[in-house]
Amino acid sequence: MGQLVSLEDWASGPNGFKQPPSRASLHRIAKTGQTIPRALKQGRRWVIDEEAKFIGLLASPVLPPRMPKAVKTLMERVINGSQTTQSQG
Repeated sequence: MGQLVSLEDWASGPNGFKQPPSRASLHRIAKTGQTIPRALKQGRRWVIDEEAKFIGLLASPVLPPRMPKAVKTLMERVINGSQTTQSQG
C-alpha cells in the first residue's frame, strides 16, 4: 500500500485519468467504491492510495419494481449521489 493522497492528486497522476473528471465526479467515484482499494473519507476530504486503480461500477443496482415511490426516490439518491438543498427561512 502506497501513500494516501487527495482524490484530485490521484486523478491527475499516473494511475488516474488522462483528463481528470470534475470534483463532483471524483467524489461520486469515491462514494460508490469504484476504485481498488477504496477511497477513505478523512474528515471533510477524500483520500486514496496513490497506487489505487479505477474499476468503475461492477454491477448496476436493481431496485424492486413494487417499492413505494418515497423509498425508491431515496434509494436512487443514495445510489446516484445527491446534493442537499438548504431550506430558506
